[in-house]
Amino acid sequence: MLNLAAAADAAGAAEWVRLEPGWQALPFTPASFDAVIAASVLEYVGSPAAVLGECARVLRPGGVMLCTVPDLAHPVRWLEWAAAAITRLPAVQAAGTIWPRLGRHLTYLRISRQRHSAGWWCAVAAQAGLVAVRRPARAERSPLRLFTFQRPGSHGAA
Repeated sequence: MLNLAAAADAAGAAEWVRLEPGWQALPFTPASFDAVIAASVLEYVGSPAAVLGECARVLRPGGVMLCTVPDLAHPVRWLEWAAAAITRLPAVQAAGTIWPRLGRHLTYLRISRQRHSAGWWCAVAAQAGLVAVRRPARAERSPLRLFTFQRPGSHGAA
C-alpha cells in the first residue's frame, strides 16, 4: 500500500490517504496540488508512466514534482545488479532467512524493479505532460538522483 499526504486542512495538518496495491487513479481532483513528492517510490511501481501521469493530472499548471530514483551510475547500483542476479539461488535465499538484514536487502532487490537512465525518466515524464526543470547532475556520493519536473502553464491558471 502507498500512503499519500493530501491537502493540509485549515490548521495545517496533513491528511493521509492509503492507496491499495494496483491503484489506477489518485483520489484527488485535477489540478489540486502545487507540489507532489515521490521519494524512492517510482522504482517500485509497475508502471512509472501511469504514476507520473496521475501526478501530472493532480498538479496545478506551474506545479512542481520532485522525485528520487536509483542512480544507475553510482557504484552501489552496479553491485546491486550482480546481487539481484543471484537472489534467486536457493542458498542465497536460505542465507536471507538466517540473517534478517540480508533478507530485507534481498527483498528490496526483488521489488525495486524500475532501474532506468536519467534520459528514460525525463522522456517518460515528458510523455506524462511534465517538463524537466533541471536534469539532475550525478551526485558522487548519493545512490539516488533527484529530478525536478513541472507541469507547464502559469501557476494558478486553470
